[in-house]
Amino acid sequence: MDQIQPYLQQFDNYLGKFRTLNRIEKATGVPKTYFTLAVYALTSISVFFNLFAGLTTNLLAIIYPTYRAFEASYKEDTAALKVWATYFWAIGILNIVELGITTILAWFPFYYVVKVVFIFWLFLPQYFGAKLIHDAVLPQLTPFFKRAEADQAQVKVE
Repeated sequence: MDQIQPYLQQFDNYLGKFRTLNRIEKATGVPKTYFTLAVYALTSISVFFNLFAGLTTNLLAIIYPTYRAFEASYKEDTAALKVWATYFWAIGILNIVELGITTILAWFPFYYVVKVVFIFWLFLPQYFGAKLIHDAVLPQLTPFFKRAEADQAQVKVE
């Protein structure tokens, strides 16, 4: 245990930057390092061994991105809101497709691991795949939306 203590201390110092983890530590008395490692271990076991993996991946896909989207709305950051809307659009499409092919996905043992990697790719700031999707897909859909707006305006005039 003495050998990993410096690493735990370094990790604790890093986690000290996050107010939520500090609040959890204060409220529960459980060190934030142990709490974080426990959540990571439970999440990994759930996804890797397919124990409530659907629920776990959906929680991962919703909790942090929802927080970030609310944060962007309070700051009135429309660029970030557009990207988060694209993120939720992509997650919605993924869940609809997943629902339709559930029996096929049962034959792919590491589907949920791949789904978690995709979710992280979508929302982690290092990759922010949702922005890449937004920049690639939105220009293709813009003419459709413009046409729909014109049709709506014409209906209001008549």
